[in-house]
Amino acid sequence: MKKLILISLLSFLFFNNIEAQEIATGKSENSFVEWNFGIAFIGDSNILGNNFIFPGTSVLWGKTFINENNFIFEYEAGLALPSLITGKLGIGKKFNTTNVIVGVRPFPFNLFLQSTFTKGKKGYWITSFEFNPLYSDNSISFGSKAILNFGYRWNINKNK
Repeated sequence: MKKLILISLLSFLFFNNIEAQEIATGKSENSFVEWNFGIAFIGDSNILGNNFIFPGTSVLWGKTFINENNFIFEYEAGLALPSLITGKLGIGKKFNTTNVIVGVRPFPFNLFLQSTFTKGKKGYWITSFEFNPLYSDNSISFGSKAILNFGYRWNINKNK
């Protein structure tokens, strides 16, 4: 719980310090639509047995802010199956063309590590590994112990 509070506080403080982006200063703002697919590792379910893998997918809209020091703040929200809604909030660092982000997915609750790779003309691929350090078979975690996720982001507008 302390980690969740710390991540939330750092994200809030970082978000409040971001201003409008300008190309000349090295700041950027990028809106995107993202489609994800992955597998969740579900534990202790009375309906389907213990410890099984379940597929999922989501479509999200989000924004990535990068400041002149290559620090990143990112948020996204959207629709998902089987959880119906989902979102992510993260902070990170840009290394050349790769963004590395740590953050929290509020529902289903997980902490995540995410990386971008293989940029294309219209967007780029992402992957993330998520885990629930407070796992219990309750509604906030949607039964997941961990999620392995792959996705593609289409740039909507890009200021950089």
